[in-house]
Amino acid sequence: MKVRALKYFLEEGFRSFWVNRLMSAASSIIVTACLLIFGIYILFSMNINYIANQLKSQFEIQVFVKEGTPVARTKEIALDIKKIENVKDAVFFSKQEALLDYKAKLGDSATMLDGLETDNPLRDSYKVTVNNLESVQNVTSEMAKIQGIAVVKNNKDTINKIVRATSIIENISLWVMILLGITAVFIISNTIKITVFARRRDINIMKYLGATNWFISWPFMIEGMLIGVIGAVVSLIIATQGYNYFVNIVSEFIGGSVKMYTLYEVISQLVLYFFGVGLMLGALGSGISLRRHLHV
Repeated sequence: MKVRALKYFLEEGFRSFWVNRLMSAASSIIVTACLLIFGIYILFSMNINYIANQLKSQFEIQVFVKEGTPVARTKEIALDIKKIENVKDAVFFSKQEALLDYKAKLGDSATMLDGLETDNPLRDSYKVTVNNLESVQNVTSEMAKIQGIAVVKNNKDTINKIVRATSIIENISLWVMILLGITAVFIISNTIKITVFARRRDINIMKYLGATNWFISWPFMIEGMLIGVIGAVVSLIIATQGYNYFVNIVSEFIGGSVKMYTLYEVISQLVLYFFGVGLMLGALGSGISLRRHLHV
């Protein structure tokens, strides 16, 4: 493509955008809304997978030892647990350590537990990790058979419920994003259609002088892509600022148990996704309009 032709395409595309600025603004707003939903969907999916992997790596089965079990037998329980298939490790957690842990969690209210050091009602326990979550049920059943174990506790059902709920939310967000995308393409297509209709006489003259369909179409394609780029810029600014604020709030709420991606870790992917989808929506909307309404 020659520099002169490129300059002409850009000038015509920007001029047409400005002439039809009300429709162009409406199209840009729809693209912005579509990309915001898309960005939320992407960020949500990335963080859900990130948190799920953290939960899987941190998942533990808590095994409580029966009261009155001799110290020697308590130590042997670890060996019996480690013999079970798919058990990764078993770490002993004494009732004294459990009491200190409770006090640390209570903070300033820990004084209510004073005096329990001499009459500790808690139990010795083991924190057991497994190689994969699919084996939890079998491992739990096997550990319950071990002599000296009183209770086997795991939160696998809770984790599964969270994963299922987030999967439903992801699917809903995906369909909303698709519907907004179709709407954006429709409005961009109508914006370009108005431009094509207004310039039909000029287009016929250009065609008569030998201009190809591609030469005539490029300014309209650029106009559509410009709408997509504006939507991408606005939505990216809103998404990044909102996400940064959201991460700060959530991080304070959940503490250090699990982490979300920082804005720095996802910004490059967001830029790529937003501008890629924005340009695609703009080009697609222009292409549909030109195919149907550019009679040359």
